[in-house]
Amino acid sequence: MRYLSLTSLIFSLFFTTIPAVHAGNAHWPVEIYDVMDNQKLVVFLANEDIAESPKWQPAEGGPPVSIADALEYARSWIEQEPQLKGAKVHEIELKPLHEHESENRWYYLLQLRSESDGKTTANYIAILFNGKVVPAIVEPASIK
Repeated sequence: MRYLSLTSLIFSLFFTTIPAVHAGNAHWPVEIYDVMDNQKLVVFLANEDIAESPKWQPAEGGPPVSIADALEYARSWIEQEPQLKGAKVHEIELKPLHEHESENRWYYLLQLRSESDGKTTANYIAILFNGKVVPAIVEPASIK
C-alpha cells in the first residue's frame, strides 16, 4: 500500500507540473534559417514581431522600409552594442521570411564587419519591416 501511494504521488506531481512548465513557454520563437557569405545563420523571431511587420509584394512597388531606413536602424542598433563599436555594414540583402512567403513577409539581412587588433570580425543582423533589429547567430559547423 505504501508503494501505491508513493506511485500515485509521483504520478500526480508529474502531470500537474507539466502544464505549469509549458505555460511559461506559450510563445516559442520562430527560427529562420538563411545563408550569407557561405555562413549558415539562424534568426529567432517572436511571432508578434512577424505579425507586426508590414506585408510587401515586390510587384506593387518599393518595400515599406527602404535600404536607407534599414541602414539607419542598423546604425542606431550598432551604437547601443559596445562590442560592435566601429562596425560597418559590409553587405545587405532583402529576403523573404522563409515559411512566411505566402504572407508576403520580408526582411533585410545585413553583414557587419569590425576590426580589432588587426582581426576582422563578421556579425549578422536581421531587420524586419517594422524596424525591429534582431541579431543573427552563425550556426556552428557540424561535428563529424
